Amino acid sequence: MTTPQTTGRTGDGRGGRGGRLPRRRLTVADVTRVTPHLLRVRAEGDLAGWTADGPGSHLKVFVPSTDTGTAMRTYTVRRFDPDRGELTLEFGIHADGSATRWASAAAPGDTLEISGQARGGFVPRSGTSRVLLIGDHCALPAMASILESLPAGIRAEAVVEVTDPDDRIEVSGPAQPTVTWVTESGRPGGQLMTAVASMPYPQEPTEVWVGCEAGVMREIRRHLLAQGARTARSDSPSPGAVLLHTRAYWKLNTANHSDHDTGDDD
Repeated sequence: MTTPQTTGRTGDGRGGRGGRLPRRRLTVADVTRVTPHLLRVRAEGDLAGWTADGPGSHLKVFVPSTDTGTAMRTYTVRRFDPDRGELTLEFGIHADGSATRWASAAAPGDTLEISGQARGGFVPRSGTSRVLLIGDHCALPAMASILESLPAGIRAEAVVEVTDPDDRIEVSGPAQPTVTWVTESGRPGGQLMTAVASMPYPQEPTEVWVGCEAGVMREIRRHLLAQGARTARSDSPSPGAVLLHTRAYWKLNTANHSDHDTGDDD
């Protein structure tokens, strides 16, 4: 077992503004290029008591930036091993931003900071027999994490839009998930909307998770709600209902879009 490198925590341990937990400082252990546009960074540090709210949960990542000193972005927990003090993140290399520049040049020994916890994970409710994930390249780390975690007996499916066919990855797990890959053509997310529009509406207890560009997420959301789906936040959804979880991972022509955008204001 590798001994985690403890590099300290930012803050006094009593939480930051608004009672937020202090940041953790981690050291890069290794960097792997998973696909042409996906980098995996495994980092080690003091993660005692750090929490991740289930598969697909997201956290704030702080990396050095030549533009602003420090860049803050939201990323998904790809893997978390509390016993080894290891956290794995995946960076999509699709644009020339501060975080992608840092990840592209990252090497063992470099440091980054993370927020005091990760939130927004997905675990299906009791009685759900099917899980359908719909997302683009930005949501791929979250989708892979969720699919790998689903138990045997659940019908697990995903539709993923990538910008390059070489960015497809192998996904496995107890549920033996089925993944349909589409390649971006025309506007980002357009192929996702086309795929959803051609799907038959679920006839079994299903939870649909959507993560993609903000405008496309809203189109998919409106389409499924019009067919009878209920949002996951609905009060007392009826048995057998199709429950909808939505989140914008980015917004066209907008830098660092809010990670709280679920389309509820639409």
